[in-house]
Amino acid sequence: MEQKIDLFIRKFMVFFLILAVSAAGYSGFFTNWAFRDGAASMGFTAMVEETASRPFVHRQLLPQTVKHLTAALPEQIHEKIEAKLIKSSSIEKLFGQSSIPKNYIIEYNMMYLFCFIAFFASIWILRSLLSEITEDKVTGTLGAMFFALIFPFFEVLGGYYYDIFEILFMFLAARMALHGNWVGVLILAPVAESNKESFLFFLIALYPLARMYFSAPKAAAVTLGAIFLAGITYLYIRSLYVGNPGDMADWRIKDHMYSIFHISGYFNTTTIYGLPLGQGMFLPHMICVYWIVKKSWHHLTDAWKDHAKIALVINGILYFMFVLPNEIRDLSLLYVSFMIMTAFFIRDALQSNCKKFTDSGR
Repeated sequence: MEQKIDLFIRKFMVFFLILAVSAAGYSGFFTNWAFRDGAASMGFTAMVEETASRPFVHRQLLPQTVKHLTAALPEQIHEKIEAKLIKSSSIEKLFGQSSIPKNYIIEYNMMYLFCFIAFFASIWILRSLLSEITEDKVTGTLGAMFFALIFPFFEVLGGYYYDIFEILFMFLAARMALHGNWVGVLILAPVAESNKESFLFFLIALYPLARMYFSAPKAAAVTLGAIFLAGITYLYIRSLYVGNPGDMADWRIKDHMYSIFHISGYFNTTTIYGLPLGQGMFLPHMICVYWIVKKSWHHLTDAWKDHAKIALVINGILYFMFVLPNEIRDLSLLYVSFMIMTAFFIRDALQSNCKKFTDSGR
């Protein structure tokens, strides 16, 4: 009985730690951006009413979900929930950045809840993925907690609700691919693509993981099958909003050429968690990233190395062509491989410190 209680308390402590850092990371994100309330091109109301500009309007998974769930509520229940939410105004009291339209107050609160659940789930899945790859649960837990806390820094130049679901789907797809569950990946592909078009490119980078289980032709077939499902989903959604304002993408190569040689851009700061900290391509952060990759690359298996290389090539091209400088959130295809290397870096640091402690005779 005592062992069962001990095991329960240990698991509860891990659960609480993941929940706490997820809440902190989500709060850091939401404090800065909320759901881009009031923005005509990509704000909450514009997304729900499907009047947002392209390409933002294509990311309809969550807006359509909360709309349909709200519409399915019986009228009396709808009125009671709406009245209670209007009276409490809990989100607006906590976050000054939020400005909830009263006619969509249920949808807004539902989206807020779903985004937190998705963020918490993504951190939990990442913990499982890192623990398995490093063969160390402590390392996996610390790595996942680290990602939860640094996530708001990826969103400092622009934060969007669909970025949270993007990491959930990427972490889930990576874990499925690692276990050879390509049926799951095929099912996930159109769902994730309806959230954000970047998932199609992430699928390409999963091909090396498919090779762990299949011959080259079969691995190519299942990968292309997932890409096809994502592709037709994207084309269908795109066809629905051809009349919306905006362009599919803006060229940013000139902006990057200017930014590379603009020294002050490497020392920009922002305020998250109440502290002035680095943002974007902050030089000390870039040095840390370089050192983590340098010290941890050799731990990766050939499949994960190939995954990282493919993701780097694709993401690098897209980033320099279409993304504003310092927009770290658009390097999301590299999240999985970087966090695996970060976990190995943490594991090595812990083992080194334990060895020093043991050698000292303490």
